[in-house]
Amino acid sequence: MNHLKEIMEIANHFEPKKKALPYLELDSMMLSQVVEVAHRVAQNDINNTHIQNWVKRKYLPNPQKKKYTREQVANILLINDLRNILSLEEASQLLSFVNLNLEDNSDDRINPAKLYRYYSEIFDLSQKDWVTSLEQLPKEVNQILAGEDLSEDDKDKVAATLVILDLLARANLYKQIAQQWLKNISRAGTPGEES
Repeated sequence: MNHLKEIMEIANHFEPKKKALPYLELDSMMLSQVVEVAHRVAQNDINNTHIQNWVKRKYLPNPQKKKYTREQVANILLINDLRNILSLEEASQLLSFVNLNLEDNSDDRINPAKLYRYYSEIFDLSQKDWVTSLEQLPKEVNQILAGEDLSEDDKDKVAATLVILDLLARANLYKQIAQQWLKNISRAGTPGEES
């Protein structure tokens, strides 16, 4: 069951989103600091160019004197998480639903730093449930494979593949639900407009 142990180790390696919260207490951050924080809580390939591109595409206000406010940092962290599963346009549409014009924080329904705080609390709680669910998944897979006449190595590889297939199917289902909702709000009108 080496491969299943590896999958669990990967799952347990991810940092809680709440680790970014102390940084959102700072008045401002330089771009390199923002990238470091975003990389730490998302563990993806974010770099300076990504963030500068998001500013150019008007997903974020321009930094003031090369510094990003806590609201901008919160939006960067959210966009960074969302870009792994949604297109940037879809991520922008979702954030615009609560914060209207992403270039202007004065029309926000909720402060982006507070939105990120709530998001991180909910995500971290669901991650605990997800880890518990993931811990059960190998047992379920092993029960399904119990009647198979496979070598231990083959059974381990098939079991690991089934676990990964299940995780990908879950991710795909969640993505489809989110994208359908985004389509529904698009049809209902521009985010922020009263229907």
